[in-house]
Amino acid sequence: MGLLRTNDNLTQWSPLFYMAILAATGLGTLVVSRLLLLQRQKRKPLKLYEYAIWVAVEIVAFTLLLSTIAFNINANEELSFLSILWRALLDIVTVLLIPYIISILIFLLREKQQEIAALNAMVLEQSVPISSSDEMMNFYDKGGRLVFATKKKNVLYVEASDNYTNIHYINEDKEDCFILHSSMKQVEQNYAHQGMLRCHRGYLVNIENVKLLRKDRDGLAIELAKSSKIIPVSKTYVDKVAHCFASAIPAPSERA
Repeated sequence: MGLLRTNDNLTQWSPLFYMAILAATGLGTLVVSRLLLLQRQKRKPLKLYEYAIWVAVEIVAFTLLLSTIAFNINANEELSFLSILWRALLDIVTVLLIPYIISILIFLLREKQQEIAALNAMVLEQSVPISSSDEMMNFYDKGGRLVFATKKKNVLYVEASDNYTNIHYINEDKEDCFILHSSMKQVEQNYAHQGMLRCHRGYLVNIENVKLLRKDRDGLAIELAKSSKIIPVSKTYVDKVAHCFASAIPAPSERA
């Protein structure tokens, strides 16, 4: 550092003692500044531009202190205060430039992480979980065009009708029907993941609206909660239907 080199015109003191005074002054200034910064961060985190201003104030304060000390111990007074001030500023910038750049980059990274965390928290706070009953079911024809949509909880069952399928659903508390130009097999493939269960060659039922599964003289039958229609279960699908409802009902020990 320019100020720390031995210079008979600048000081008659021991160079090592002089360097110790300057180093202690600089270190003390930085420690006090960082303690104040820590207290400030606890109350309210600084923005990047505020931190840059803080660093600039640190450099100015450090420069003024070093310049004042150097000027006061300038025995021959051959160097003006402004020249000492300029040399001190150059020395400080040279020594602290890289550490300050690193600290600013770290601060910027933390600020971005805080912004991301705040954004994620906002998304989680504003997002409303959609229950399965509020899930929409969109029905498409053979051409892939959306032709009918309703909430999943409104769909009762699907009935085969030649090359068409009849979507039976609840509309304003009444059972209604929509004719869909699509095969039963295609509907089964498209909506099995949404709880549409194939129980007969001609029927799919919405598991969500099944009231009970019962056995009569003709075999298994399904009663729906919102329809008077009794849906038969053919022998081909008995095991599949029984397994589906058995897995959905907890065992006696689990219910206890």
